Amino acid sequence: MNNKPLIIGILLVLASELTFALVGAQIKYLSQDVSAVQIVFFRNLFALVPLAPWLLSNRTTLFKTPNMPFHLLRAFTGILAMFIYTYALSNSTLVNGAMTLMLAPFFIPIIAYFWLKQPQSKITITCIILGFIGATICLTTKSQAGGPDLQLGLAALILFGAVLIAISKTTISRMISTEPSKAIVAYFSLISIVVCGVMLPFSWHPLSLTTLLLLVTLGISSSIGQLMMTKAFTKAGASTIGMFSYSSILFAALLGALWWQEYPTLLWFIGASIVLLAGYLAIKYNRTPYRV
Repeated sequence: MNNKPLIIGILLVLASELTFALVGAQIKYLSQDVSAVQIVFFRNLFALVPLAPWLLSNRTTLFKTPNMPFHLLRAFTGILAMFIYTYALSNSTLVNGAMTLMLAPFFIPIIAYFWLKQPQSKITITCIILGFIGATICLTTKSQAGGPDLQLGLAALILFGAVLIAISKTTISRMISTEPSKAIVAYFSLISIVVCGVMLPFSWHPLSLTTLLLLVTLGISSSIGQLMMTKAFTKAGASTIGMFSYSSILFAALLGALWWQEYPTLLWFIGASIVLLAGYLAIKYNRTPYRV
């Protein structure tokens, strides 16, 4: 049996999650000097760089889509989630910000059940409950040794951000059969640029050359991370390598410790481990083909 595609898939997932963790660290660092609007605007602007050849070759047909309402819904929820993610990173630890992304998969089956009418198994429901128990531990305890407790309002905001990400991904699942994945990414970036561009004059902070370079790498690395993740799942199925997507929380903990001396507490790690276990069981036993 040839395990090469599986190994490549695992390595690509790990590389993409490390990239996403680095993106989170960049956002946390940049939030000290620039506004959230600038971060979201430049992230999406430079995320189009890897897609530039495809955009140029499809410029005549790009805007001929029957899915514009879904693109707008995905953009609205995605942009708002990005603002929440940026706020969480700037006002809490890197691992707490990462929880916004980590908890989103637990809301997807709930949304898929009510919106797409996809039935859910008992194991899926059990995993959702288990995941929320772990999340409750993480969001109601100190994420940093010696640090303050997470404020209830910020914890609720992180959960709301996870719901928005889940809606955004479920919208992608609704479109994916009739819309190319590159078009979905392009529409999101273009709409984000327009929306944030309107707000940009009112939220502008001067940019140093170093800050501008970080904003450029933020957008490009975000796009590269998405492309690596997509490629990973063409090498092996989600049920086989999906669990490695949760490595992002470990990378976030490592980067937080190295960059900001944020050392998670034992109780926080217990809560995160419960979330990881729930995610593993959901991926291993779920047979619903979410394509998000």
